Amino acid sequence: HHPLMPDHRCLQVREIRYDDSGIRQDSGEWEPMYEEIEGFVHTPGVRTVLRLDRYRRKDVPADASAVVHVLDMVVEQEPVAAAD
Repeated sequence: HHPLMPDHRCLQVREIRYDDSGIRQDSGEWEPMYEEIEGFVHTPGVRTVLRLDRYRRKDVPADASAVVHVLDMVVEQEPVAAAD
């Protein structure tokens, strides 16, 4: 939940690294993501691994992140128990 917006739900994300052969190497720590991912709509109860492109904004609005995340491809999806 966002500290200033108690009813706002955000994605929990972590970075996953793969080697050149596509073998998973390591995963980062889970953290909340308050920004949108262009081209992606989250489905509650579905864990999704995405490949994203990241771009830096030239003119950053006061209420926006300096980075834009854009969906490149869905790597995998699986149903999971939804967290409250």
